[in-house]
Amino acid sequence: MMPPRQTWAPIDGSADANVVVTEHAGDGDLGFRVLHLRASVKGTKQAAVDLARSQLVQTGDILLSFRPLWDRTLAYAHMQLGISHSAIAFVVSDGNRRFVMTIESPISYSSPLNYPGHYADLDAIHIVRPTLDEAQKRKLEKWARLIMSNRGRFVFFTDYSKPMYKRGIPGIDTPKDQIRHLAEVALGHADKFESYCSEFVWSLLGLRDCEPAAFDGACISPIFTTGDGMLTGVIPKISGDAGLAQGPEAALIGGKFANAERIAVLTGSVFVDVLTDESQLAGHMSAGHINVAKENRQNMTIINGYYAAGEPEPLAIEINKDVVGNVSPTSFLIRSNAGMDGLRYVGTIVFDR
Repeated sequence: MMPPRQTWAPIDGSADANVVVTEHAGDGDLGFRVLHLRASVKGTKQAAVDLARSQLVQTGDILLSFRPLWDRTLAYAHMQLGISHSAIAFVVSDGNRRFVMTIESPISYSSPLNYPGHYADLDAIHIVRPTLDEAQKRKLEKWARLIMSNRGRFVFFTDYSKPMYKRGIPGIDTPKDQIRHLAEVALGHADKFESYCSEFVWSLLGLRDCEPAAFDGACISPIFTTGDGMLTGVIPKISGDAGLAQGPEAALIGGKFANAERIAVLTGSVFVDVLTDESQLAGHMSAGHINVAKENRQNMTIINGYYAAGEPEPLAIEINKDVVGNVSPTSFLIRSNAGMDGLRYVGTIVFDR
């Protein structure tokens, strides 16, 4: 599902000849802005150098690992908009050489786009830009330096369905507590921050108004303007919100699809399994992602029925009862697609030149 053109961030042209920008129109008012890099730099630091020189990636940008091969596979993969992972970018300098450095969970992935276990086979990366002023970027840079100087305190948590505030950890009872805990671990006041990728990015962005040297917790501000700073399942007709299941719907609304067209796409193409033969799926998705999709198959059927019934509010409320406030890698593009929280789509990096 392409992002709505009205949600694209304004950019200048590429400042580096090794990064070529094109635009590709989809149905309605959807489309991709593509940043074409050389195939030879995929999984190497040179990709990070080229992107820094292009000036198309900025400090604080969210990088979303995009899997085009998830298209026309399983309903859960469609709902996730083909996104499998999230990271946050920083433009840094080594002498006179500038490059893009990622900070992410697992912390071992943090690299100038060259961690082999992830970036070597990653064909596309969406860039989503939060609205940050220069002071906020400098504060995030300080937190990033603290995190990278204490890498051993940051641990990957594998269960994306259980955010930190729901794990029974003493003193971490709300989403904001997670952000505070990240600061305390970075400052050396606590031992361990255990998170999945999107939880880590969300928590770090929540410190954008915080000065490490004077941290007191009052500066914490979740990037999403929801009740608790995280997302739930579905919100009837995106009335001032956009939940974990609503990335495709938000894109179609932003893409100016008529209501009947929108329902037809959601019930006929998005919340349906297209490939069910696991031997065929193996070439499109990892075994882990296939298992998660299978575990959520019944939920996808329920959401399909929700759209087919015209998004009745009682059913949305019933669906949300079983959904813990959370943040997925797709959440950042969901909010961008819905035009919320100052998040804007910048473009999609591909390695095809």
